[in-house]
Amino acid sequence: MIILSTVLAFVAGYLISQMYPVFYPEKTEDSPVENSCDEIIDISVEISGAVSNPGVYDLNDGSRIIDAIKTAGDFTPDYDYYWVSKNINLSQILKDEQKIFIPFEALGYSVNQGSCSQEIFSSLQPSSTTESSGSSATAAGTTSQGTGKVNVNTVTFDELDALPGIGATYAGKIVANRPYSGVEEFKEKSGLTNSVYEKIKDLITY
Repeated sequence: MIILSTVLAFVAGYLISQMYPVFYPEKTEDSPVENSCDEIIDISVEISGAVSNPGVYDLNDGSRIIDAIKTAGDFTPDYDYYWVSKNINLSQILKDEQKIFIPFEALGYSVNQGSCSQEIFSSLQPSSTTESSGSSATAAGTTSQGTGKVNVNTVTFDELDALPGIGATYAGKIVANRPYSGVEEFKEKSGLTNSVYEKIKDLITY
């Protein structure tokens, strides 16, 4: 009787060991490993204009315009609030290689809707012609007669933007802080670095 019980127990153990792989299949090296989380794909966008730190930023796929603005240090105090609130959907999902431009209030976008080449507010033009610029340029002119230089007190935003090293950010600051009586006041109020000023010093007048 004891021998029979022992034989039955051995047979039962053998059968269970043969059935184990059915219930618990082994993982082989070729078996695909499931990913527990979705892969996050980065996108690159450029943001310029009236933000604290313009540039190109890598963001997570699915990020929105407001995320790009926050990453770039948020709006500067002189951004065009009314134009942005009317024309930019801050909740819009970004796409790879997208460019975002935040206009400065001084550019007059809120007034001149639909114009690709914006003129500056007339109120930003010098109220009177200073002695330093009166003999060389007219109040409505953008270049100094005889020299071919652009007058930073009367030139348009687009013409400033085209100067070497200036770009939209510096152009907006130059427009917002004029008029300028001379070199020192221009450098102080415009916020130009010495390296940028050296590039344009022979191309501008006041």
